Amino acid sequence: MANESVKLDNGKVDVDRVLDPEIQLFGRSVVYTAEDELTPENVIRAVNEALYVHAKNMREEEYLYWYRRGVQPILLRTKKRNKFILNKVVENHADEIVSFKNGYFLTQPAFYVSRTDGAQEKVNKLNEYLYRSGKPDADNEVVDWFHSVGLGYVFVRPMDDREAPFKVYALDPRNSFVAKSLRRGNDPVFAGNLVVSGNRVIVDVFTDRYVFRLNCGAYYGSGLYLDMYNKPQPFCTAINIESIEPNPLGMIPIVEYHYNSTYMGAFECVLSLLDETNRIQSNRADGVEQFIQSLMVIYNAQMPDEATADDLKQEGILFLRSTNEMKSDVEILSEALDQQQTQTLVDDILRRAFAICGMPSQTTQNNIDHTTGASVMASYGWYQADAFARNTEDLFKRANRRFDEIITTILRKKGILDISLADFELHFTRNETMNAQAKAQTLNTYLAAGMHPVLAFAKSGASNDPVKDVEMSESYLKMIWGDPENPNAGDAKIVEAVDDTSRSDTGGAV
Repeated sequence: MANESVKLDNGKVDVDRVLDPEIQLFGRSVVYTAEDELTPENVIRAVNEALYVHAKNMREEEYLYWYRRGVQPILLRTKKRNKFILNKVVENHADEIVSFKNGYFLTQPAFYVSRTDGAQEKVNKLNEYLYRSGKPDADNEVVDWFHSVGLGYVFVRPMDDREAPFKVYALDPRNSFVAKSLRRGNDPVFAGNLVVSGNRVIVDVFTDRYVFRLNCGAYYGSGLYLDMYNKPQPFCTAINIESIEPNPLGMIPIVEYHYNSTYMGAFECVLSLLDETNRIQSNRADGVEQFIQSLMVIYNAQMPDEATADDLKQEGILFLRSTNEMKSDVEILSEALDQQQTQTLVDDILRRAFAICGMPSQTTQNNIDHTTGASVMASYGWYQADAFARNTEDLFKRANRRFDEIITTILRKKGILDISLADFELHFTRNETMNAQAKAQTLNTYLAAGMHPVLAFAKSGASNDPVKDVEMSESYLKMIWGDPENPNAGDAKIVEAVDDTSRSDTGGAV
C-alpha cells in the first residue's frame, strides 16, 4: 500500500523522503473533473487528470501521517558549532491533538434518531444493521484519518445476508479519492481506490453505472515525481482498461468526509508552533548536556604532542599556553540555561497552539474564580473545543447523507426495511451530564409553558433522542402534566415552572 512506499527493505522509515523540505501544507486540493459521466472512451483521460491532483494530496497526507507518528523535522536537525552535542527531542503534540479530537468528537458511537413519531421501530432496526455492518468501527477510523490528514473515506459493500445486508469499511485516504463535478452542487462523478502490488498499480473506478478496473504504469512511490525534464508527474498513470462491470448498486459506494472546509488536519495549522516547541526542547537538552560536559581550560600549560584536538574535546579539556609569564590557572567554561524563562516560552507556544486547534489548555493565565463548573469550562477552552466539535459534526452529517442514501437503497432493494431519509437523522452523544441541572430547569419551564414534550426535550438539551425518550416517558408525563387529549380526565397534578432567574447555578434542586 502507499504507506509502505516510505519504508526501506529493513522496515525503517525513510525520514529524508518523508520530511521533504519543499512540501507546502495548506489543506488538501479538491479533485474535480470536467466530465459529467465516465465511459470507456474517456475514463483513462479523466482518471489520469484526477490522479495528478490525488498525487499531490497523497504526498501531503504521507507527511502528515508520519508527522503524527513522530517523524518530525527535528529529526533532521544539524548544528554548525559544537556538533558533538546534538539532541533531537520530539514532543509529539500532534498525536496529543488528534487523540483528544477523536475521543471528544466520538465520545460514544454516533447513532440514528427518529424524526417522526411513527418511525422509531424502523430507526431501531437501522441502528442494529449499522452495528452489524461495522459502521461504528469505520467511523472511528475515518475520524482518526481526517483529524490526521484532513480527509477520510468509507466504502459500502452490499452483502447477501439479511442479518448484515451491507458492510462498511474505512479506506486509507492516501489510496482513495472522489472526483467531483464542476457544475453547481459539485456532486461526485466517480471515485477511485488504488491497489499497489509490487511495482504495479491497479485503480478501481466506481461510477453510478460502471465499475472500471484500470492498469497503471510503474509505481514511483508516494506523491509526485520529477521526470527527465524536471517537470512534476503523478506517481502512476492509467494505461488501459482491464475490466468493465455494471454497478448493481447504481450509486458510488465511496463516501468522502473531511475535518473542516479547508480540508486540513486538526494540527496542520499549527505545524510551525509544534516544530518550534521541538527546537526549544532540543536546545534545552543541549544546554543541560553542555553544562554537564563543560570544557576545562588550563592556562600556561603545554599540550602533549601526541594529543589531538579531537582527543582533548572528547576528554573535555583544552590546553592553552600564554606567552607572558603568568601563573597557571584552571577554569570551567559553563553557562546554565535559564530553564524558567524557557518553560514560560514553551507554555505560551503550546497555549496558543491548543487555542488555535480548539483544544482545552492545561494551563491558563486568566485570573478567574473557578468556583463553578461553567467558569472552568470557559477559562480552560472547553467551550471552544465544543464549538470546533459541533462544526465538524455538521460537516460529518452533510457527508454522511450520501452514506444514508446508499444504505437505505440497499435495504429497500433487498426488501429488508422500507425506510426513507426523512425518517431519521444522525446524532452524536457528547457531554450528556454537563449543566444537567440547568437543562432540567429549562425543560420544566418549557413544559409548564405548554410546549410539546419533544420540542421541550430537544431545545433544553436534556435528551439526545427526544422522540424516543418522550415515547418511553409518555405515561409519566401524563401523570404529572395531564393528558392534553382529554384534559378533564382526573385531577392533573400541576407543577409550577421554575423561575431560572431566581436561582443560581448552585441553587436548590428542581
